[in-house]
Amino acid sequence: MSSHQLPTLLSKVDLCRRLGVSARTIENMVRAGDFPPPVKVGKHVLWSERAVHSWQQALFCAQEAWQRA
Repeated sequence: MSSHQLPTLLSKVDLCRRLGVSARTIENMVRAGDFPPPVKVGKHVLWSERAVHSWQQALFCAQEAWQRA
């Protein structure tokens, strides 16, 4: 994706489906600072797919680097 291209935006419903969690779980993670905050556009609450991808990479980094001793 070029730097001039807008990211894909995800609604809360999209995000819940993608992560397999409830809207309340997303709200609690945002409130706790454990998930990227949304951007409000009018009445819509949206997340950049890039921000969600970065969160997933950071979350699973240690797991993916794990090697049996």
